Amino acid sequence: MKFLKNIFAFLIPLCSMLLTFSLYLLIDNVVNNYKKKISRDYSIVIVTNTPLIKENIDELAGIKVERIQTLPKDKIINDIKSNLSTSSIALLKKKLPNFYQIYLKVFPTTSELETIKETLLQNKNVRNVEVFYKNHNQTYLLLLLLSTISFILFFIITIFAIIIIAKQIKLWFHEHSTRIAILRLHGASVLYSASTVLNYAIVSSLLAFIIVGGFLYYISNNMTLLFPIELHEIINVEVDLNYELFKLFILSFTISIFTILGVLLKYKINDE
Repeated sequence: MKFLKNIFAFLIPLCSMLLTFSLYLLIDNVVNNYKKKISRDYSIVIVTNTPLIKENIDELAGIKVERIQTLPKDKIINDIKSNLSTSSIALLKKKLPNFYQIYLKVFPTTSELETIKETLLQNKNVRNVEVFYKNHNQTYLLLLLLSTISFILFFIITIFAIIIIAKQIKLWFHEHSTRIAILRLHGASVLYSASTVLNYAIVSSLLAFIIVGGFLYYISNNMTLLFPIELHEIINVEVDLNYELFKLFILSFTISIFTILGVLLKYKINDE
């Protein structure tokens, strides 16, 4: 019974921390997937007086340009020629400016788009720039906000988890002070003396990983429980489960073991 009590003392804060980390991973995956999708679909349209030298534009606001695509004038004219006479069409072909679509490697922020627009308009050959950022910006900013909130929540709970685990270790040292003193007198190291609490930490870390890993596995296969079906229609919500489970495993053992080693180091310094 005492063994289970000691296990749960480590298990509960570890599970709380890993659960918030799992939620952060899921939301962050959605944000990154959405960002990749809109970066492929999103383009900036510019209008120029004369043909654009594409090679001169390889970066905008620190973002690499994926490609620059020319919009054929014939296609634009075909969309409106039903309302024009033959002479008007001929005149339009001569007077119509050049249209280009600029695709970026990553989706820019609002401030970056403003910088891009200002940079392009500094070119006297550019007549107009349309960035269309309102189409995607609201959804992207909302997802980014959720990701930030989940990370802050994970950070706060991690701090509390470390404090609770550290206090539990100190309590264990206090309860077993006589036993530790005897072992120390016989030449045992602090690490050997605390082998029991280390075992608690390892077992608890493994259990926390299994519990939260199971939760992550279930949620990743039932994403509609967290994200509405409408979001799935906008973006393909996918999670690299093996990689995320690896992150959970490392975090679970790192936090508990390093917290214990930190307390042990402090105990050794005070003991000496």
